[in-house]
Amino acid sequence: MKLIFSLGIILLLASGLGAQTATKITMSDYMGVNTNVASYDNKYLLDLSKCVKWIREYHDWSQYEAANNYYKWDNITTQPQGWTWPEHNLFMDQCKKYGINVLIDVLGKPSWAGTSPLPTNTGTGTLASDYIERLEFIGQLVARYGSKKINTSLLETADKVTGLNYIKYYEDDNEPDYTWKSPLWTAANYAKYCNAAHDGFGVQTDATHPLLGIKSVDPDAKHVMAGLASADTTYVTNVLKASAGRIPFDVLNVHWYCTDMTNAYSPENEKHGYEVGYQKFFKWRNRVLPNMPIWMTEFGWDTYLTADNKHSYTYAPVQQQANYIVRSYMVLLKLGFEKAFLFMDTDTDGKNTIQYATSGLLTDKSTLYSKKMSYYYLSTMQNVLGKTEYSKAVSYKEISGKNEIYCLEFNNPVTSQKVYALWTRATGSYLDSGINTAYKFNPGYQVDDAYSVLLADKDMDGDTIRPVVTDNVIDLTLSETPQFVVVSGTNTAANVMPSGGFELNVYPNPANKEMQISLVVPNKQEVNLSAYSSDGKLIQTLVNGLMEQGIHHYSFGSGQLPGSYLLSVNSPSGKIVKKVILVND
Repeated sequence: MKLIFSLGIILLLASGLGAQTATKITMSDYMGVNTNVASYDNKYLLDLSKCVKWIREYHDWSQYEAANNYYKWDNITTQPQGWTWPEHNLFMDQCKKYGINVLIDVLGKPSWAGTSPLPTNTGTGTLASDYIERLEFIGQLVARYGSKKINTSLLETADKVTGLNYIKYYEDDNEPDYTWKSPLWTAANYAKYCNAAHDGFGVQTDATHPLLGIKSVDPDAKHVMAGLASADTTYVTNVLKASAGRIPFDVLNVHWYCTDMTNAYSPENEKHGYEVGYQKFFKWRNRVLPNMPIWMTEFGWDTYLTADNKHSYTYAPVQQQANYIVRSYMVLLKLGFEKAFLFMDTDTDGKNTIQYATSGLLTDKSTLYSKKMSYYYLSTMQNVLGKTEYSKAVSYKEISGKNEIYCLEFNNPVTSQKVYALWTRATGSYLDSGINTAYKFNPGYQVDDAYSVLLADKDMDGDTIRPVVTDNVIDLTLSETPQFVVVSGTNTAANVMPSGGFELNVYPNPANKEMQISLVVPNKQEVNLSAYSSDGKLIQTLVNGLMEQGIHHYSFGSGQLPGSYLLSVNSPSGKIVKKVILVND
């Protein structure tokens, strides 16, 4: 009975989240990378700002409060051992200068607080008060970088700085659902900490702990749940069950690496890609915490391979790493993630096969943080898409022979142009293999001008080419490296949708070997689009399932015999049948 009551309260409170209707954000506000104060110390923060405008900063408690109540954010506090590193003030000032937003992730533990891997300073973690010193640290952190001016009598820092309004988002820890160390941090115990970190629930301020709870210190701040290592919803469900009907965070947070723990795979892979991991997670979110944002704060691939072919379980060659990173941002966006943060900014050890040692955009310090191919790809992506807003998936896993087509549409609210990110992949493939697909892209409106930006190594803004445009159809050669097609057209500003139901357009018809199909879906509904022989035999099902409103693109004919075929659209809105001809000259 208690469980039913608690879940009922959770669902009732969650229904209030519906007011948090998703607002469109630019790609600059979506793309991020993991880093820390070393990016300031080693002078590559400016380089990172060319790729992303968000960072997740690993903020190690042990570095910033190495002795109790000696806080080193101000660059001047004399710590008992006599050293003051790191210079966090200067790091944050430089982030602001370069237009970088910061998610602070508090993790780690100083030796004076104990030896348990849990962020406790007393007890076993079953009580909120067991975490009081970590909670105090977070309270002082929010007082400094949050939007509210706090009475200086409550500040424990030497410089008494408050209300800098640098930080809005605070992550309370990292991967509490870990399984690889002891003791485990159970969901019930993490819930005690999470609730206390949220707004001070379960703990009481006093003279020695004057500020407790992120939202108690700054009501406008957002609390990001510690990133979960698993896509399974059991842990977060149990956190909610242990929270007595409260929702103790503002943002759900997850990590995913496309791997089977031996080898790595592409982001679209049918067994180890993001959709496999997170379709169920999003369904759970929609049911239990509707409209709560979900962030992906870790994903990535290593690039080091030894001479005898040894590598980490997240290894991909340099070219594939670059492809996968760009495509990951796209796939995660389509799935519904509000932000995505690559792990990591730089390699930590360029000659080490341990996982994540070579997953950076830049190489390690010994090689002077040289830019990898992925760095150039991402900087071009930022240049082209940074000011745009995601609109929809025009095509997703659209079959074209043995390959599939991906096409995502973005709107530029300033120029009214549309930008399309397109790439191809061999269906069912584990890794990239260098395939290409000829593709006739019909955006569904009059094309006045179009150009493609091709990602290129050693090039910050890519190579620009002019594809052939015939009757509003753009001839493209797609590869596993995404390209960005920028289109100006008569209806691009309004994105005019034809009224009056379905439209099925085919070009060319008759076709030599392959034709392009444009299907206009007037509203979200179940749709079946199939091709039949002239005597009614099913030849190919192009789509069968729930489709979003919009214009969807497919191809038909590759590998088929010449002759007449029937394209049939079936849906609750009606049926369309169109005769098409393949000549295969």
